[in-house]
Amino acid sequence: MSVSNFTELDQLQPPGVVDDHYMLLPIERGFDWKTCFANVSAGEWYLVAFRSKHRQEVDKTFLYWLDHKATLAAQQTPGFLYYFTGVPLASGECLSFCLWASRSAAVQGAAHRAHREAVETGLAHYEYYCLERYLIDKQGDQLTFTTVP
Repeated sequence: MSVSNFTELDQLQPPGVVDDHYMLLPIERGFDWKTCFANVSAGEWYLVAFRSKHRQEVDKTFLYWLDHKATLAAQQTPGFLYYFTGVPLASGECLSFCLWASRSAAVQGAAHRAHREAVETGLAHYEYYCLERYLIDKQGDQLTFTTVP
């Protein structure tokens, strides 16, 4: 499932998956970012990627419910642009991400009660997880991803 709200930047397109094993690749290689930003001449965006491995016995319906609630809350945050819900491999590895107009918008989104609840109750359902944060910068035809703390 992918959710978008491009009202702020109507020229952005959701990035398509270019490799079925996107969750194992660097974020810039698993998706069609050039098409996503093709109609934008310049700008900077903030991306938060959540990499994880689901536990074997995970209740997928429960995780989906938590994710759905957090996504609905994020959609209400100014600066929210797009949310991609990953589909785990049979071995459990997964990648989801959220694209924001700015880092401050992402911080506001993470402060929502539904997001905090998803973190507090959901993390026990993963063997591991990590957050990756990026600034995406486009100048002309050049698109760069810079890892940020």
